[in-house]
Amino acid sequence: MDPEASLGEDEEEGLTRPLPTREQRASASPALRRLIVMSLEHWPKLAFVMATTIALAASRLIRAWVFKPLLDEFLVPAANGVLEIEVIQDRIWQLGMLVGTTLIVAPIAMYLRTYVASWVVAGVRKKVDLSVARKFLNAPLGIHRRGSSGDFLSRALTDARLACDALSFLYRDVANSLVMLLGGLITMFATSWQLALLSMTTVLPTLFVLRFFGRRIQKQTRRRQEIQGDLSQRLIAILSGIKVIKAFRGQETELSAFDRETDKYFARHMKVIHNRVMAKSSSDALNQMVGTLILGVGAYLTFKGLWEITIGTLATFALILATIYRPIKTLAMSYTHVIEAMASGDRLFEVLDMREEPPDRPNAKPMPGLSKSIRFRDVHFSYGETEILRGIDLEVQSGEVIAIVGRTGTGKSTLMDLLLRFHDPSHGSIEIDGIDLRDLVRDSFLDHVAVVTQEPFLFDESIGENIRYGRLEATPEEIRKAAMAASADEFIEALPQGYETPVGEFGLRLSGGQRQRITIARALLSNPAILVFDEATSALDAKTERAVQVAIETLRGQQTVFIVAHRLTTIRHADRIIVLDEGRVVESGDHEQLMARAGIYRELVGLSELGSA
Repeated sequence: MDPEASLGEDEEEGLTRPLPTREQRASASPALRRLIVMSLEHWPKLAFVMATTIALAASRLIRAWVFKPLLDEFLVPAANGVLEIEVIQDRIWQLGMLVGTTLIVAPIAMYLRTYVASWVVAGVRKKVDLSVARKFLNAPLGIHRRGSSGDFLSRALTDARLACDALSFLYRDVANSLVMLLGGLITMFATSWQLALLSMTTVLPTLFVLRFFGRRIQKQTRRRQEIQGDLSQRLIAILSGIKVIKAFRGQETELSAFDRETDKYFARHMKVIHNRVMAKSSSDALNQMVGTLILGVGAYLTFKGLWEITIGTLATFALILATIYRPIKTLAMSYTHVIEAMASGDRLFEVLDMREEPPDRPNAKPMPGLSKSIRFRDVHFSYGETEILRGIDLEVQSGEVIAIVGRTGTGKSTLMDLLLRFHDPSHGSIEIDGIDLRDLVRDSFLDHVAVVTQEPFLFDESIGENIRYGRLEATPEEIRKAAMAASADEFIEALPQGYETPVGEFGLRLSGGQRQRITIARALLSNPAILVFDEATSALDAKTERAVQVAIETLRGQQTVFIVAHRLTTIRHADRIIVLDEGRVVESGDHEQLMARAGIYRELVGLSELGSA
């Protein structure tokens, strides 16, 4: 890998954390706690969710409890011929009204609880998505270079969805099941505390089973999601390189590689499913065995007339047990789902915890413009342990056109990245009119600079909107003038829709040279004090390159221009040519001066001319 595209250890933070320790997995997930905190801004709605959850649970438990008076006060006396209808009419009316009320309340409470809980979760997901986008936009450039697009997309889309699913389980299923379970236990103890105590024997074994399989689920889920990132990256590579793949008949090769990645994902996913199913099956088996035992003991006690357990008591207890059996199953399933989702939650918050660009210094000043010079003062920069720049000393006067040349990997683009404040020097400083760049307000400084990169990037908008990105308030006439300066107006006007022509994703509906001319127009439109061409003319034909040279000539004396290039035609008319080698300035002068020396520049020019012969 080119050292200029690598990343130092200080910029890896946030995406290379090890798997959670056993202690971390055993504790409540920090990711879940943070999601809950994010949801608390909707606390009135959460309070409403809890209220409707309690109402729904109460209505279900009341219908179960009604069986005790129904059996003991009505059915058993009726079977024995001692029931007096006149005496119990009021009681029948009371119980009927109670059951009728629950039948009305239950569906309304269920609808409101589900809708409002879903609203809260959707609100959190919206906030998470916005936070991820903000983090990607504000993260240092080095983090983007280090990470893969596929992994970032997997975290932003799949992991964010799974993490928010945990909140959905929590507020919709877990909350309802816990309330039902708590209410059921209270009702069970009120009905028969002896049978209730017997039913509690299932708690500890169930917790042990869930904890055991929960750890395994979290570990396997995290590894599965890492493979999901690899799958996304593979798809991005296929879509981005489809032209090359088809040209070299690489469809089967790419399909085989993708198939291997899907096999890995399938294997990891099935391990998650295995542990999830084992947790559910084991807890179900425990609950069913204990439930059968309780009913058997209850029947024996009823037959013997012990502990005042009547037929109504036993039937009510059995019905309550059946009522809370579903919440217990739901809790077991939800626990495994939440644990699975929290592995994704951890990956999501690794993105949200990535460090951002350092803030402006407390006394930072706005940049009024460039009137005197740009000074590189003993500038050093390292990617990890690899030192790229080793003491750059250079002063550039306002209005100069400076060409930066050198062999591959000598730090040319890194030097421009430092000038654009994509990174800060590890030692030394860059000064604008005598003021350290770090003492200027970043946004104010960036208002005065523009860059044209080697790989032209266009948004999936019209040509006009892509140029306007350089200055959003620009008028159509200003956009056209910028396009003319970049030799783009002629081909744009020849298109059926002109400046309204959609460029397609990444501008793929245009040729490479056309895309580059649009990016140059975008930079010129911003009218920057400092303009950087970083290998910007490498994709242009000779005619268009000459037109760009004319545009640069019009900027001479008005704007400070830096040109990183290999083409002799691009650099020979620069005011000064700076030659870098092994991270140092080794030569400086104009074309004629440097050609008169037996140095690196003359060697590079010779190689260029030899290559074009």
